Parts: sequence; structure tokens; C-alpha cells
Amino acid sequence: MSNILVSIGSTIESSTVHHKKVAGTVELILKHTVLIRDEFDETHLVLIETLAKHGLEVDEETYIYKSRYSRR
Repeated sequence: MSNILVSIGSTIESSTVHHKKVAGTVELILKHTVLIRDEFDETHLVLIETLAKHGLEVDEETYIYKSRYSRR
């Protein structure tokens, strides 16, 4: 069975680090987490390990290094 590839812009549904079920668009991929923005414009963190348990794989080419992340 092949995994589904998740990249920036993908729409996914998963459990957050606070065990809350959310659906939204992937905005940022960090080392161990993925940042998802939902329909209410709120952001949520999802562990990459949680995505892997559900058959999703993160696209390593869109990984953003912490030193390159700029805060607005």
C-alpha cells in the first residue's frame, strides 16, 4: 500500500497535538509538525508521526527549515 503525499496547499483532516479533530489546508511543514489552517482562519499543529499512522507521508521537498521561517 502506498502512502498519500502531503505538501503545502494540501487539504487534510487529522488530529492535532491537543487531540482535536480538524480539517484544513497545509500552510507550513516543520521538522516534526505540520501547520494547518482551518475554515475559520485558525491554525493548528499536527504531528507528522500522527499523519504517518493514517497513511499520509509529508513531502520532504517542501520542508521549511526553522532558520528560514519568517514571522509576520
